[in-house]
Amino acid sequence: MNKLFLAFCFLLILSGCVQDSPNIKQIENLQFFIDNKSNNRVIEIEPGLQYIELKKGSSDGMNPKLNQIISAHFHGTLTNGEVFWSSLDSEPLTIELSKLIVGCQKIISIMEVGDKWRAFIDPTMAYGEEGRPGIPSNSILVFEIELLEVN
Repeated sequence: MNKLFLAFCFLLILSGCVQDSPNIKQIENLQFFIDNKSNNRVIEIEPGLQYIELKKGSSDGMNPKLNQIISAHFHGTLTNGEVFWSSLDSEPLTIELSKLIVGCQKIISIMEVGDKWRAFIDPTMAYGEEGRPGIPSNSILVFEIELLEVN
């Protein structure tokens, strides 16, 4: 009986740890954005969406709309620096802005041609709990984006 009780307690504790995992990751992500915002170069668009301007493009005042086709270079990493995708060694990505993850849509819609920014995107505006191959669930994504063209 004692062994059964101990096994039950162990399973209960173990299941509690598993259920808390997403919450711990969310707290870590929140802390990342709080710490990141302390850098005076970081601009916060909204909670969980920040950027640093690396290069200023044209000041024509034209920002891409969701239904427009953009051409841009993307270099995507996790917060630990691990690269999950990059177009730098190949052709830039040409795609309708609305087809990108929400975080990229919001960032690129305020960029101008020639801008190069480093964007920090919370998982709620990216791949969330599902993740993707090479992107663990609830991962913050860091993109260097250079907007080359808008059609």
